[in-house]
Amino acid sequence: MSTNESIRQGGQVLPLAAILLVAVAATLLYMFNSGQLVQEKLRLTNTADAVAYSAGVFEARMLNYDAYSNRAIVANQIAIGQAVGLASWAKYMGSAAGNIGPYLYLIPGVGPALQTAMSHVESLMDVLTPALAATVPLHDAAIQALALSQQAMHGPGDVLALANRLALMQRIAKANDPHATVDPIPISDDFAGFTHDHASREERRRMGRIVNASRDAFLQSRNWDFGLVVLCTGIELRKRGGTELIDLVDGWKSMDTLSAHHHRIRRLRCRRSENPLGYGSAFSDDGLADGAYTYSGSRTSNPRASRRAETPAGIASGFDPAPHTLGGGAIPTFRELSGRALAAPDPVAGLSIRVTKQATDLRFSGGASAVQPTGRLQLFDGALSGRQAAAVSRVEVFFERPDSGNGLHPGRTELGSLFNPYWQARLAPLSATERAEAQLRQGSAQLP
Repeated sequence: MSTNESIRQGGQVLPLAAILLVAVAATLLYMFNSGQLVQEKLRLTNTADAVAYSAGVFEARMLNYDAYSNRAIVANQIAIGQAVGLASWAKYMGSAAGNIGPYLYLIPGVGPALQTAMSHVESLMDVLTPALAATVPLHDAAIQALALSQQAMHGPGDVLALANRLALMQRIAKANDPHATVDPIPISDDFAGFTHDHASREERRRMGRIVNASRDAFLQSRNWDFGLVVLCTGIELRKRGGTELIDLVDGWKSMDTLSAHHHRIRRLRCRRSENPLGYGSAFSDDGLADGAYTYSGSRTSNPRASRRAETPAGIASGFDPAPHTLGGGAIPTFRELSGRALAAPDPVAGLSIRVTKQATDLRFSGGASAVQPTGRLQLFDGALSGRQAAAVSRVEVFFERPDSGNGLHPGRTELGSLFNPYWQARLAPLSATERAEAQLRQGSAQLP
């Protein structure tokens, strides 16, 4: 009896099992698609972040190279100034030795020895000045090469820089995902126009002011006084000299003078007469308009010696003629932040990029999968707007000293410029405008 009832009830669960299998298959397909879509989304998002950050690092390195090369230009400018200053000083020492030497024999005992020593000094100075003259073209050539390297790296209107950046972004995208593509036109880009060539005279004075402030004590003033004058009676030695960057742009000129000033009372008035003892000058280029410079008081305190230092015959010139150079020691065209960037309290160059991947390259049922659902299972295929997936990322290049947070300089902040290599890159959130632009490119009102 029980056996027959069991036979009559067998197989009744099969219809229910078939229905459940369809539900389970749909659930598994949905879970598979969801997992694949999440994985593809993460992969594309990471690719976009890698592309954006690499582009930011590329820009930061370019800005830091500009800063390093600008500092190198400043250093070579100072080296030219030192050579010009030393040549002027050497010529002054030689002329002083030649003028004072013949009278040193009058000093009892040590006179002949001092006269011989002065003769050696004069000969040594004649050897030193040509050696100094030879260094000026070398430093000037280095300046021109550094300025040219900036031009070669950026190109006219940053064309080369932008082309190299795009090639880098495409290479990084392919390295992370062979099917990913970077939009050739970024969603937003501040790097174009963030810097420009400072070529005009006024713009080049920006570097000239830095060079001028970098002069050491020897270049700024080589002054000393010796002697005693009481009641307008006595003899005083006045040494004057300095080295100047003419008009902060044109080139270097230096002058050194030594004069004996005889003070005496004549016709109830205090009189002073100048007797030039030593004089010398040097310059990196001919024809520098230096009429407004006194060379640390040389022209005002020792006018006769200064005129001899600048005699047209060039007998007191350390460099005669001026060294053969490409730029004459002048400040060249160099790369610096644009006026817009310099006016900002915290200059930042932002870049927002979009990375896309076609639906046929996505590994899920609605994309590259060999299993393509039909019928109602298409509800779970994860259809994409525009038949592509997209990810957007933003990077910012900013200026920050590495010691800004250690309290070494309280209350002081260094503004961004291309004279210090402290440019860095960071990922940043997208603005609402950039998101809207990305959605517009996707061809939908809202990103999937």
